[in-house]
Amino acid sequence: MTAFMLYCTLNGFVAEGAIYFRNVNDCLMYEKKLSNQTFMKNNEEQVYDCICKVIPKVDPDKVRVY
Repeated sequence: MTAFMLYCTLNGFVAEGAIYFRNVNDCLMYEKKLSNQTFMKNNEEQVYDCICKVIPKVDPDKVRVY
């Protein structure tokens, strides 16, 4: 099965895990909503950035696909 993976980073470092979607529109909606959010931690601005990437072969028995 083909899926779309939402992959997010925080200041360039990989955030915890990834989320897989059946529908590209769902993936892009979350990408748009989550990307470029900022917050301050230890007087340093943290930026959350996400991308949606197509994954050609995903085993739905091993990966949860929403």
